[in-house]
Amino acid sequence: MTFLTEQTQGPYFAFSWLSDNNTFQAGDVATIKIKVLGEFDRSKGNAFSPKITVNGKMGNSCFVSGVLLDVAGEDTDTWRILFTPIRVGVFNVFIEDGPFHVFDSSLHFEVKAGFLYSSCSIISSSFGSFLC
Repeated sequence: MTFLTEQTQGPYFAFSWLSDNNTFQAGDVATIKIKVLGEFDRSKGNAFSPKITVNGKMGNSCFVSGVLLDVAGEDTDTWRILFTPIRVGVFNVFIEDGPFHVFDSSLHFEVKAGFLYSSCSIISSSFGSFLC
């Protein structure tokens, strides 16, 4: 005798760098594309709200500033995560969303020296200083 069980099909999420670019100057805007695989139904009250961690520091930190999740609208082809790298080096991004079982640590990026004007910096004007 065979029993069929109902299983939830997705949605699943894949992440990649916009234009496959993972090298930035400090102060540039870095963009991670979010690809939704399967059906995503907002009418069921689903809210995709991932958190990002860069080198062990969640959200805005001494590594990145201005973290923004852009999942507005019904068109899931335009979903993205944006942030401004502010420290020179090579970094790992960890993306996590518990309700959707998202645990992705496959993204790495490099930041080269750039021009940041402290009087206009998001990190200096909105969040004060951060300790790492």
